[in-house]
Amino acid sequence: MKNQAMYLTDLSSRYLYKAGGFTALLFLIYSFATILILVFLKGGYPETAQECFNMLEEDKFAALLRLDIISIIVIPFYYLLFFSLYQSLKTGYELIAQIALFCTLAGVTIFISDVNLASIVIINDKYQQATTPEIKQQLLAACEGMLASDMWINTGAIIRGILIETGAVIFSILMLKTTIFNKTTGWIGLLTHGFDLSSIVIGLFYQPIKEAFIMIAGPLYIVWFVLIGVRLFRLGKENS
Repeated sequence: MKNQAMYLTDLSSRYLYKAGGFTALLFLIYSFATILILVFLKGGYPETAQECFNMLEEDKFAALLRLDIISIIVIPFYYLLFFSLYQSLKTGYELIAQIALFCTLAGVTIFISDVNLASIVIINDKYQQATTPEIKQQLLAACEGMLASDMWINTGAIIRGILIETGAVIFSILMLKTTIFNKTTGWIGLLTHGFDLSSIVIGLFYQPIKEAFIMIAGPLYIVWFVLIGVRLFRLGKENS
C-alpha cells in the first residue's frame, strides 16, 4: 500500500489537479445536459441523410444537438482529466500509469479523428444550394456514407471505447492500491468503466446485454465525476 503523500505536490502539478477537477465538473454538467437533450429533443441521431438535411434546414441549433455536437466539444477534455489522474497516481506505479494514460489518450484521439459533423454541415449547405436532382442525389449519397460511419457505431468507435475504458479501469485499480483516492472512488470507477467496457465487448455478440450494462454505467458516471472532481480539487489545494 502506497502512502497518501506519494504524489507530486509541486506548483505545476497542483494547477493540473485543479484543472482536472474543473474538467470533472464539466463532464458532470455534460452528463446532465445529455439527459436533458434525450428527454426534450425527440428523434435522436438521424437515420437517413434526407432526415439529417431536413432537420438542419428546419432548426440548425436543435439539429446540431441531435448530431451530438456537445460530445464533440466535451470529450477531448478527457485528455486533461486523465492526465491529471496520471500525475496523481504515477508515483510508485509509473509504468502501469503510463499504459493507462496511453490507452485513454489514444482512445480520445481516435474519437476526434472520427468526427465528421463539420463535413455533414458543409454537404448540407451544398445540398440546399444545389439546382439539379443529380447533384442533390450525389450529396445525399455522400451524407449517407458519413452517417454509416457515425462516430458512435463504426469500428473506430469500438476500438476507442475499449482503449478509453481499459485505461480508466487501470486507473481505478491504481486508486485501490493507493490512499491518494479513497476506496469508494476506486470501486465506483471500476464498476463504471468495467460495465462500460463489458457493454462494448459483449455487445458485439449480444445487444440486450450491451443496453443493460450501459443503463447501469450511466448513473455511475455521475457519481464517479463527483468523487474524482472533489478529490482533484483537494489535491490541488494541498501544499508541497
